[in-house]
Amino acid sequence: MTIATEYYVNRFKACIMNHLYSSVSCSLESTYNELKKEIPSEDGQEQEMDNLDAAYTLVHEEVSGYPQVPSKV
Repeated sequence: MTIATEYYVNRFKACIMNHLYSSVSCSLESTYNELKKEIPSEDGQEQEMDNLDAAYTLVHEEVSGYPQVPSKV
C-alpha cells in the first residue's frame, strides 16, 4: 500500500469512526465522491484516482467482509 493509498484508507476509516459518535451519517460512497472532488485536475491525477479506488476497495472489503462488486463508484 502506498502512502497516498494509506492516506485515503485513513480518511474512509475516520468517516466510519466519526459516525459512531455523531448523528451525521456518511456512507463510503459519499466520502469517495467528496475525496474525488478534492483531487486536482493536474499531472498525477490518474495515479491519485488509482490510490483512491484502491483505498475504497480495501475499506469496503474490510467493513463488509466480501470484495466489492466490479463496477465504478
